[in-house]
Amino acid sequence: MADVDGNPDAQIRDRSFPIKTTSLVQAGNEPVPDEMFRDLIDREWIETEAAKRPKVLVKDDALQWDLRLSDLVMIEVENYQEQPTGHRHEFVDLEVPLAITIRSAVSRQRVWNVMAECRRITYRWMLAFQPYQVLYFDGFQPDYVGANQWQGVMRVRLTAGTIPVIGRFITGEEDPASSPGMFPDGVPRP
Repeated sequence: MADVDGNPDAQIRDRSFPIKTTSLVQAGNEPVPDEMFRDLIDREWIETEAAKRPKVLVKDDALQWDLRLSDLVMIEVENYQEQPTGHRHEFVDLEVPLAITIRSAVSRQRVWNVMAECRRITYRWMLAFQPYQVLYFDGFQPDYVGANQWQGVMRVRLTAGTIPVIGRFITGEEDPASSPGMFPDGVPRP
């Protein structure tokens, strides 16, 4: 989608392509990492014969899904870690590991193809995942579930260093709502 708009590195560095999710639409909302990754996969998926578009969910979004309709990609946050840094602990280092479970009733090869597309998206957008600074691909573990059911768990990790504790915002700059002379949407008070 974004490849036709110019050099991807220039797009990432000028921050013209933040991933818009419902948790980041309003200033001051805490970013939800699994929701951000779900929206990124939905937005950037390139459907091919080998990897059809799967149903992408955050864990506990739906209770049941028929794997005969399409493959399933389920994303969950495993162990959110926040480490205070700075002289007065005014900054924080974040590390958010995500487990992406891929399930298919088609074949073992389909699980690998869906994982390869998710990995391509991860590598393509690893520097643009705001407010996180780096998105790591940590590996993939395939598993056989039963008759005509295959799955694998792909692990990615989001990291960010020295983010301000108060007034986090998607650009990494201070939130306009934290200024006493501004309304929450950044408009100056009369």
